[in-house]
Amino acid sequence: MLRVSDRRVLGLIRGWLEAGVMEDGRQTKLLSGTPQGGVISPLLSNIYLAFLDERWTKQCAEIGTLVRYCDDFVIMCNTRRDVEEAERRVKLIFQRLRLELHPDKTRKLDLSGGKQGFDFLGCHLHKRMSGKIWENERKRVYFLQRWPSTASMTRVKQRVKELTPRAACHRDLRETITKINPVIRGWGNYFATGNAADKFNQIDSYVWKRLRGLVRKRKGRQLRNGEMSRWTRHAFHKLGLHKLLGTIRYPGNAQLPRSERPPVSRVREIRTHGLNGGLTHSRRKTEEG
Repeated sequence: MLRVSDRRVLGLIRGWLEAGVMEDGRQTKLLSGTPQGGVISPLLSNIYLAFLDERWTKQCAEIGTLVRYCDDFVIMCNTRRDVEEAERRVKLIFQRLRLELHPDKTRKLDLSGGKQGFDFLGCHLHKRMSGKIWENERKRVYFLQRWPSTASMTRVKQRVKELTPRAACHRDLRETITKINPVIRGWGNYFATGNAADKFNQIDSYVWKRLRGLVRKRKGRQLRNGEMSRWTRHAFHKLGLHKLLGTIRYPGNAQLPRSERPPVSRVREIRTHGLNGGLTHSRRKTEEG
């Protein structure tokens, strides 16, 4: 098993672990572990679980493909037997690390035929039947698709709600839009390579209704009959509001043949799923993890 021997790195990690947590101006000391969502957690997870990546690559690659981000991982296999074997081997590797699989977060799912789906890194993954192939060839062919999970949708709506309180009706609309744009743009960039068109349309509608509500609140009793009809989505886009619908980018047929795929994939991702803002310009059937 590999070990970290650099004293400077060990000192930095020790300092993080002993730093405690400050929330609302109050500092709390932790007796063990790291705080939930702490910035040191991804580093520690990658250091500790590098052993899992190494063992899987050398001894378990024929069973399935491991995709991991920090302590969240998925193993994609072809058969139920492979899934059972993958779980057994992960438990053996974890025994060496003195770890255990979380019983409530470890699931075995059958993705074939769109029977089940799962959430991973803010996305919901689910197989959908190709309507085009069915119409042309009368064959049921399923492709794995992904879109923002329910939790991701709730978080971005909550963030938009925080930026559009009732008191914001007294501000210039352009000022409010300037605050909203980085949030929905960054969130949209994170999910823009999936099958998120319907979800993007839902968020566009939500933002439009929030801003429209501010206009109505500001007008108050001075609101004329039919005046709100001119405040369409397009009207807010003309004021500079970022539009999510139409920003989907399909990467093309970039999937490697199964024989060429690496047995371990380390995912680069941020926990905020883009909510902190973005740029101004814009295996097969079962899984377990």
